Amino acid sequence: MFVQIASAQTASTSSPSPTDSASLSNQMDVIDVFKMIFKRKHPGKKRKENINGPFITTIPYPGYSIATGVAAVVPFNISFYTNLKEKRNLSFFNTNFQYTQYKQALALSLSNLYFGHDKWMLIGDWRYYNFPTFTFGLGSETTLRDADRIIYSQLRVHELVMRAVAKNIQVGVGYHFDYHWDIRDKNAESGINTDFQQYGFNRKSTSSSLSLNFVYDSRNNPNNPDSGTYFNVQFRTTQKVFASSSSWNSLSIDIRKYVFLQTKWRMGFAFWGYAWFTLTGKPPYLDLPGTGWDTYNNTGRGYAMGRFRGKNMLYFETEFRFNILRSGLLGGVAFFNLQTLSEYPENNFAYVQPGIGLGLRIKMNKRTNTNSAVDYGFGTGGSHGLAFNFNEVF
Repeated sequence: MFVQIASAQTASTSSPSPTDSASLSNQMDVIDVFKMIFKRKHPGKKRKENINGPFITTIPYPGYSIATGVAAVVPFNISFYTNLKEKRNLSFFNTNFQYTQYKQALALSLSNLYFGHDKWMLIGDWRYYNFPTFTFGLGSETTLRDADRIIYSQLRVHELVMRAVAKNIQVGVGYHFDYHWDIRDKNAESGINTDFQQYGFNRKSTSSSLSLNFVYDSRNNPNNPDSGTYFNVQFRTTQKVFASSSSWNSLSIDIRKYVFLQTKWRMGFAFWGYAWFTLTGKPPYLDLPGTGWDTYNNTGRGYAMGRFRGKNMLYFETEFRFNILRSGLLGGVAFFNLQTLSEYPENNFAYVQPGIGLGLRIKMNKRTNTNSAVDYGFGTGGSHGLAFNFNEVF
């Protein structure tokens, strides 16, 4: 996976407010470390806490992943209350700019904006990729020897409008636009018959879709939850009448559960189940489900982005999270995942690919419980590598 901006998911309709000031006194983040290093504390002078926002975190850093190589990363996270009187839910923009060793340029912005007394929410996912990378064919049996270099540019504009209809429950509609252009298949240009060509190659593709969405979210903090459940179902219809290249329908299901132990040292388990089905029709090759191509590009740590691809996908991951320092400044994770992509053209699930690894967490902002994540994962067939995130993976 490439260096990603975050997985601060759709926020809860219950109060996921930042950590209260009383418990903050025993915690530390990167801001505290910088102040300790570069500024002497005045005796008796307390650090002034910003309890109303905006809460801003931005620290440029070098990154690395299997798909990008070394990357220059400039993240920017801003969280704020849109209603200071009620101050129930945090709105946010998570933005990320990258330029990589493999001459990939990426600009991404995810947003959750609350309005109307926090009963309405606008969820945005805007991206631009200039992305030379590799595809490995269709299904879960492919090997690293099947690597096929492809080059393309992509523009994505996804927007959802959600309405709270009950405690922790939201429903809404969305529009999704994905445009790929200047697509090149290097193996095919060399005369090799590729899965991309067999499936249906075009120099450009457009997917223009409407969606119906249901969300149940009882997590206590979308950035880094330690309790609650997240359940998201999206039905998406893509039709030629909407100016799409082809007509197809899909269904995605995303469910997460967080169970933490009642100890002084923060530790517990997170569970993630994800399914992505093509119900009818034939999506463009680059819009098919694939490793690392979920909304937040986080599935399949231990594998390169796009390592497995198919018309249908099933995924499961569990993670053990724990503090290394009592202050929360440093933490760690151990993770295990399983994925299977349907074979083509039969569309049956035949092979399961596991991944396993460890990760380090650095507390960037203790008030919003925002972490910087560095993980190293191992997959089958020699796959392995680093993955960076700005926030928890799920």
